Amino acid sequence: MISLVVLGGTSFIGKAIISAGNCTMPIKAVARRLPKDSDSGQAGVTWHTVDLSNPASLDSILEAGDIVINLIYMHDRSKTDNSLLLKNIIDACKRHGVARLIHCSTAIVAGTARESKVNELTLCFPSSPYEKTKYELERQLLQETSKILDFGILRPTAVVGIGGQNLVKLAMDLRKSSWIVNYLRASLYGLRPMHLVAIHNVVSALLHLASLPESLKGNIYIVASDDDPDNNFKRIEECLMRAMGLKKRRFPLIPIPLLILSVFLKILGRSGFDMERYYDSSKLTSTGCVPADSISNAVCDFGESMRVIQK
Repeated sequence: MISLVVLGGTSFIGKAIISAGNCTMPIKAVARRLPKDSDSGQAGVTWHTVDLSNPASLDSILEAGDIVINLIYMHDRSKTDNSLLLKNIIDACKRHGVARLIHCSTAIVAGTARESKVNELTLCFPSSPYEKTKYELERQLLQETSKILDFGILRPTAVVGIGGQNLVKLAMDLRKSSWIVNYLRASLYGLRPMHLVAIHNVVSALLHLASLPESLKGNIYIVASDDDPDNNFKRIEECLMRAMGLKKRRFPLIPIPLLILSVFLKILGRSGFDMERYYDSSKLTSTGCVPADSISNAVCDFGESMRVIQK
């Protein structure tokens, strides 16, 4: 029977796919180690432990017609190690005749791209080691699969939701830093675009691409929510503070122009210094993919989970 194979089942996105409960196919969740609740018997989900550094590790899992979602990225390993792991995945998919491979990358491979509006055709200039490695993995996938395997690449912006790492530092700072530090940071960042996307939107995008009747043909898709009016620092901080049960700030923020923040970030060598940057996900929505959640809901869910953790 055709299955959805989730490589990286214990990752943030992997857990969200499995817990969503709306996949029409059986799920084979693959991880290096089993999660503590793997024996809970979730309907339609079977867990498998593998060491993907072994080229034959997927041979007992993959079957002809399966659809594979690759969420694996080893943050603590080199570009060479990540490349070798991806090669093992690609070779196994070819060997067993899987129907489709969907590789989850990141939208920030755009790096210091010259255009403010970023789409799938934007010429990328990755700058950080993470951006460069992620981009090289995309190029490897494009070169090694060609017409042999139907595949697609999803590029999410910064994913937010319960269990995610984006906004953890901000939540901790709001809880533990002095009011003056939080006040000055909020004044400096102001309406800075945050480029967040709800975890439910990323899951919906991956499942949508998995179920599309037409071939993906190596296409790249951005999933973002930069058109959401709450996707800026001021609104997100307000939502987070409210969800965490923190008191509303008494004094109005100092109106610091975004140009000053842009110069500051550029001096620090950050790629996100373009305050006009906009990640365009219209290519994905043109295929019929509908956003499943808003930024405010995702941030609120995250904030409430942090409130419970910090009690």
